[in-house]
Amino acid sequence: MWSNTCEGDKTKMPVKMVVVDDEKVFRNYIKSMEFIGHGEYELVGEAGNAEEALPILAKKEVDIIILDISMPGRNGVEFSKIVAGKYPQISMIIVSGYDDYDFVRETLKNGARDYILKSRLTEELLHNVLEEIGKRRKDRTLWDIKKELRHRADEWIFGDGGNPFTSDNSKKAVMIEKVDFVKKYSRTAKENIAEGICKIFERLSTDKMDILAVHHEENLFVILVRFYEENSEKKMREILEYHHLVGSDSIKSLYEMRTSVWYCPFFFSDNALKSYVLHRVETTEKADRSIDTQLSLTIHQQKRILSVIEQPNIKEAVDIIKDIYGQIPEDNTSLCFMVTKELIELLEKATTEYGIKLDFIPKNYDLFDYTKGKKRLALSENISGLYGNVLREIKSRQDSLQNYSIIVTNAIDYLQENFYKNISLSKMAADIGVNSSYLSRVFHSETGYTVTEYLKKVRIEEAEKLVLDRIPLKTVAYQCGFNSCGIFFKTFKDYTGKTPKEFFRDSKNT
Repeated sequence: MWSNTCEGDKTKMPVKMVVVDDEKVFRNYIKSMEFIGHGEYELVGEAGNAEEALPILAKKEVDIIILDISMPGRNGVEFSKIVAGKYPQISMIIVSGYDDYDFVRETLKNGARDYILKSRLTEELLHNVLEEIGKRRKDRTLWDIKKELRHRADEWIFGDGGNPFTSDNSKKAVMIEKVDFVKKYSRTAKENIAEGICKIFERLSTDKMDILAVHHEENLFVILVRFYEENSEKKMREILEYHHLVGSDSIKSLYEMRTSVWYCPFFFSDNALKSYVLHRVETTEKADRSIDTQLSLTIHQQKRILSVIEQPNIKEAVDIIKDIYGQIPEDNTSLCFMVTKELIELLEKATTEYGIKLDFIPKNYDLFDYTKGKKRLALSENISGLYGNVLREIKSRQDSLQNYSIIVTNAIDYLQENFYKNISLSKMAADIGVNSSYLSRVFHSETGYTVTEYLKKVRIEEAEKLVLDRIPLKTVAYQCGFNSCGIFFKTFKDYTGKTPKEFFRDSKNT
């Protein structure tokens, strides 16, 4: 866990405080208060000025500073600015013997949240203020905490801040991502993009692994990963590679930026890890693990694949897929993964459009595991086989449509284009220019469905797509032409054998 900040820690840690005041009498007064030192609040340091306080903040975990506004040397205003910049996780309580609002206003600008006149400071008042600070800290979101931790980690690695890690049995790993900012952005825009990139990686955290992403300088991101259960370096390296690929894919999709990565060796010592990261960041040479090739299909390749899906041609599809894999360098597992991922995504779109269900579609880490260790030839044959199965089914469905009479084909097209409307047999027959009784008879004869049954089939197949897209069920029912949610739920279960929620859950687990 990250030190003294993780909400998942069930053991309530004491709030650690430092008092900074040039008057020893005042410092002793704070130390003498009964609520301090009994488990809830702990005084971990005291200082007579800013210069004495800085080493304490660098070496110890501190939650709250009680800070005198008027001190020799750096006064409280200057010191509060330093604290806000280097230690944003620390809350500040400003105290003063004088009611000078100009000073107070400046400290408030620097992040102080509370101000107490010394003449009014009592044990009860200070305790109440500390409790209010505690409530505000509990209200922080996960991203607020992560943002503070990023700053602490940055100060630890690149400055003189303390180690943000607690001492536990977790294994630490680091990868350094370089993101190419190809466009010129304003400073604010860059900061927002950097924040977004940090969150892309941090969202990959799990109960067994925590990720902290630190933006350093122009385009470098230090990704700190802690494994709480995994011990195998080989497995940890595979997980890092997977998260790099997922992160780089998201960065490319959202920001149209390319990334490269360096994987740091595993170290038993935090200081050794820190030293290596500093060395790696300062080194301008490109590491062997840097990924500079395009991690995706080209637009031309995507168009060729879509063309053979639209006009099913298994032989041409196999040739295109073999050609794509043949262009990948033998040792570039990252490109193999990304190309395989995009080929499967294109295939998924086709199966959704034609209502085809595939039993095996590897996703996320299953896909990484699926591609790991496979040679290009093996992947090419596997993906070609998947495409062959789907294209055969598409061709079969297209051929069956060609066997229908013009009247039935027009009726099917009408149902597929107007399924969301309130359709009646008589209106459909009038719109396509035939007698309704004749249409009903010939439609059932050629398709094996009544018009009503076929309409339900079209509606439910469309509903399945919307359910998988996480559209609210009430909206799905309306958009698919059902008059009520009750009718929609019953029809959906009759057709699929599952409720919409069961269908969504089972589809995501396959």
